[in-house]
Amino acid sequence: MSKLLPLLLPLLCACETVVTPPAGAFQILDVSPREQVTNESKSITVQLDVEPRFHVDYGEQQVKMIDQPVLEIGSQVVPLDTYLGHGQFQGQVKPGLQVGVYAIRVKMGDGREATLPDAYEVKPSVGFWIESIGDQYINEPFTITLHAAGPDAATYGGTVRVSLYKGGASTHTFQSNPFSAGLCQQEITIDTPGNNYLIVVEDAQSNGATSNAFRVLTKT
Repeated sequence: MSKLLPLLLPLLCACETVVTPPAGAFQILDVSPREQVTNESKSITVQLDVEPRFHVDYGEQQVKMIDQPVLEIGSQVVPLDTYLGHGQFQGQVKPGLQVGVYAIRVKMGDGREATLPDAYEVKPSVGFWIESIGDQYINEPFTITLHAAGPDAATYGGTVRVSLYKGGASTHTFQSNPFSAGLCQQEITIDTPGNNYLIVVEDAQSNGATSNAFRVLTKT
């Protein structure tokens, strides 16, 4: 709160005071970020069109937020205990929310509240594995099968980045088809023979998997 002192202290006429903005209805303007995965903790910033009340102690050079707002996401209550200025409040969302899209609700300490529907998404936490890949032939399409793994695997419907490696060097990268019920099949064609190909997959949270090494042969 110390960065607010230059703005608030000139308003004082005594050693202590309460700076109170006008009361009334307020709105949630934005929330950032708008998503997390089930097993991670996430710092979240909520922007409102209202300023908090402050208790300012001139002697101690301290500013304390009064009636601190709280954020509700599903069953979780998140204290918005850091004020960034310009109506922006920050708190920490803990892991454990169920997969889904949530409305968010902000409650001020004086009883006022506002809601923003469909504002926050909780995505599955998953790992991956790749079914064994046998010998392939150049310029002949083949299918790789990707599996999501972990407690949320059955509900995973995202995509992953698929990279083809030959001799330790990446030769091609693309986005996969969407998973369905934890499974994704992707068709690939390779136009260069070699004995040491690998497929590597990775999602946006850096969860990934690497295939076995396989050969791409020339037909004789």
